[in-house]
Amino acid sequence: MTEVRGPDLDDQDAISSLDSEDVLGAVEKFADQCREAWSIGITATGLPDGKGIESIVLLGMGGSGVSGDVAQSVLEPRLPVPFRVIKSYSPLPEWVGRNTLVFAVSYSGSTEETVNGLEDAHTKGARVVAISSGGPLAELAVKYGIAHIAIPAGLQPRASLPFLALPVLASLQNMGLIPEATDDVEDTIEVISKMAGPCHRSVPTRDNPAKQLANKLRDKVPVIYGGYGLGATAAMRFKCDLNEYGKSPAFWNFFPELNHNEIVGWNKLADVTKEHFVLVLLREQGEHPRIAHRFEITQRLIGGQVGEVIELHAEGSTPLARLMSLIFITQMAAIYVGLAHGVDPGPVEVITKLKNELKDR
Repeated sequence: MTEVRGPDLDDQDAISSLDSEDVLGAVEKFADQCREAWSIGITATGLPDGKGIESIVLLGMGGSGVSGDVAQSVLEPRLPVPFRVIKSYSPLPEWVGRNTLVFAVSYSGSTEETVNGLEDAHTKGARVVAISSGGPLAELAVKYGIAHIAIPAGLQPRASLPFLALPVLASLQNMGLIPEATDDVEDTIEVISKMAGPCHRSVPTRDNPAKQLANKLRDKVPVIYGGYGLGATAAMRFKCDLNEYGKSPAFWNFFPELNHNEIVGWNKLADVTKEHFVLVLLREQGEHPRIAHRFEITQRLIGGQVGEVIELHAEGSTPLARLMSLIFITQMAAIYVGLAHGVDPGPVEVITKLKNELKDR
């Protein structure tokens, strides 16, 4: 693998110049986004009646769809009704109907899969909440008389996760479907605010955990493992961030499922994996004790097949804070990986080309 050199990560002028969309600046404000997003969500009006809700569905793709994974992994253990995340076109499942609450989440409001799903949800008589910065979702909300939560425009969807995820939690609280979550959000803001300082671009690499992680992943293929639930969501999100910010391949899986298949795949090609692959383990103190044992045993069994094993631990006393802490540190690292590769972490040209070709068909 050819090593790619970008600017020194401690050269603030160079990385700011390369980052044309200032995605680094957006993520550095993650805690502020959380605070503003919760305020937007908790003051939303026109929400449907929560009485009689029997199921919840969230429609979304990419950086917007991750909001559903966040909500599901945080809430599912204590949610009295099923929560399903759908990342595709309609038709929605036949059981979606008037007692289903459907969130249609698209940062731009124009994601075709999500717009298509919202149309189907409305046809089925579901109770719908749209979340976007505008676009067709906002227009359809007016047309159909459904709730629309407007979030700030001008960001990349992947750099605005709090604006996409926290209004979902706030809506569920306002509708009486989950207990009071304000303390969870405050814990998250406190944890991220504490982490943000050391990870800021102005902090040199020797004292910056996000830059240190990025340097370990530069010119490597990360394989990211988390535990079912919070860890799995963080692992999937890290993989996506490395793809989009770092413009590089990455892979993810979760315990215990990977112990029933993927673990066998490390038995061959050690000469390749030792040189090019890095294993990243995302840990959080709420993981099942048996999953904790699986982390330890798996690391011992396959650790020799990779160049390095990196273990990251969540912070915070609530599930939301622990998940967001993992997402924050890995997202900062993914942006630094892109900058270290000498690429602009903001634009996603291949996705833009794909969407343009879809418009012509």
